[in-house]
Amino acid sequence: MHVRRWLVRPLLYLATVAVTVLATTVLVYAVQARVRLPELHAWHRIVLREEAGRDHPAAFESFEAYRQQEERLFAELRERIYAGPEADTFALGRYNPQSVVAKLALDTPYNRSFELVPAGEPRGSVLLMHGLSDSPYSMRAIGEVFQSRGYYVVALRLPGHGTLPSGLRDVRWEDWYAAVVAAAKYAAARGGSGKPFYIGGHSTGAALASLYSVRSLDDPELPKPQGLYLVSAAIGISPFAVLTNVISGLAFIPAFEKSRWIDVFPEYDPYKYNSFTVNAGNQIHTLTGVLRDALEDAGQRGRLAAMPRVVVFQSIVDSTITAREVVRGLLVLLPPADHELVVFDVNRIDAMQGLIAPGPLEVLENLRNATDLPFRVTLVGSSAPDTRAIAAYTRAAGAAEVAKADLGLEWPSGVFSLGHVSLPFPADDPVYGIALPPGTKPPFNLGAVAVRGESGALVLSLGAFSRLRSNPFFDVIRSKIAETLARDEQRAGQPN
Repeated sequence: MHVRRWLVRPLLYLATVAVTVLATTVLVYAVQARVRLPELHAWHRIVLREEAGRDHPAAFESFEAYRQQEERLFAELRERIYAGPEADTFALGRYNPQSVVAKLALDTPYNRSFELVPAGEPRGSVLLMHGLSDSPYSMRAIGEVFQSRGYYVVALRLPGHGTLPSGLRDVRWEDWYAAVVAAAKYAAARGGSGKPFYIGGHSTGAALASLYSVRSLDDPELPKPQGLYLVSAAIGISPFAVLTNVISGLAFIPAFEKSRWIDVFPEYDPYKYNSFTVNAGNQIHTLTGVLRDALEDAGQRGRLAAMPRVVVFQSIVDSTITAREVVRGLLVLLPPADHELVVFDVNRIDAMQGLIAPGPLEVLENLRNATDLPFRVTLVGSSAPDTRAIAAYTRAAGAAEVAKADLGLEWPSGVFSLGHVSLPFPADDPVYGIALPPGTKPPFNLGAVAVRGESGALVLSLGAFSRLRSNPFFDVIRSKIAETLARDEQRAGQPN
C-alpha cells in the first residue's frame, strides 16, 4: 500500500507538470498568434460547404463524382467570395474579382483537376498530384512532358486546395488519399487496358503517390503503377508538426481564432496559398507517419521488391525536406532495382564558395561517399569551379565510378541554389519563370521579380520575392522522364 502511494504521488506530480506546460504552451501560442498575425479576412474565416470530405463522402466514389462536386465547390467560391461583400480590394489580391490574379485563378483550369489528352491513341496514362497549399498548376509542365510522349494525363486537385486558404483548416489527409484512389482508377482506365500507368507528385503529392504505390502491392482494386516520379518528396517532416493541432486548442474562442494559423499573408498568388494553417502541418506529419509505417510493414513482409521503379528529383538545399530524409525514409528501404535519385547541387562558383552554408555540403558529401547505395545517383551541378556551366555526374547503384556529361545549361546570374518549390516549374513558366522567352509578356509573373529596396517600402517583406520559384534546369527532369519512359516502351516492345 505504501509502495503504491510512493509511486502515485510522483506520477501525479509529473502529470500535473505536463498538463501545466501543455496548457501554458497553448495559451502562449494563442496570445502570440493574436498579437503577431494580421487581421483575418473572409478567405481565412469562411469554410466552403461544397468541398469533398466529411460532408460529401459520395464525392470519392468515382473521379467523375469528384469533378461534379468540384464544379459545385467553385460555384460556391464565386458566390460567397468574389460576388460577396467581403471580396478583396487589394489591387493584386487573388480574391479581388477585378484583379489580374483573380482572372488567372478563376478563368484558367489550373486550380481545378484537369486532364491533358494526347494526340492519337494513348500509350498509357499518368496521375499527378500537387503539394500542400499548391494547386494542379504545379503539375502542368510535368504533365505536358507525359502528354508529348503520348500519355493521358490526369492532374488532381487535392481537397482543400485551389479555393481558399481556409480550406486547409479542417481538411484530413484521408480526404486527399480518397481523392487519389478515385483519380488513379480513372486515369488508369483512360490509358487503356493493359497500358502502363504511372503516378507522381510534388511534395505532399509525392508522399500520397508513394503511399498509394505501397498499398497497391496488396490491394487488387488499386491499379498498380509501373513507375513513380517524385519531386521534392515529403518523406520526413519536423516532429514539431505533431503539436500543431494541440497549439490551436483555443481557436474555438473568437479572440483566439488566429491560433489556427501559422502564417497569414496577403493572397496575391493565383495558384498557391500564402497563408498556412496549423492543421495543414499536422496532416502532412500524420501522412508521412502512415507512409513510414506502410513501408516498414511492406519491408518486413518482403513486398518492397515489387515496388514500381522510383525516380526522385531533389534539391540539395530544401527548407522543407532534405535529401537525407528522402534517402533514409524511402530509397534505401527499396531492394536494388532501377530506382534513381537526381540531386540538384548548389552554385559552386569559386567567388561564392565562402557563402555556402555547411549543412547542404555535408549532405552531399555523405551521398558522394556512400558507394554502396542500392539506387542510381545523378548529381546536377557545376561543371567546374570557375564556370557557370552545368554537368550531370551519374553513379550506378553500388558503384564507385562516376560518369560526367555536360548539359549545355548554366547557372543564371544571382542564383545560388534551387529549392523545394522551384523544381516542377520550367524557367520560362509564365507565372513563376525566372527567364521568360524574348518578346513574351505574360499577364502576371512572380518568378522574374527581382526586388531591391528599403524595408517597409512594400506591403510584403523584400524576402518574400527572393526565393527561387522555377527551375533553370527543368530540362533535366524533362529528359529523365522521357528517358525512363522510352526504356519502358522498349522493354514492352512499343515503337518510340
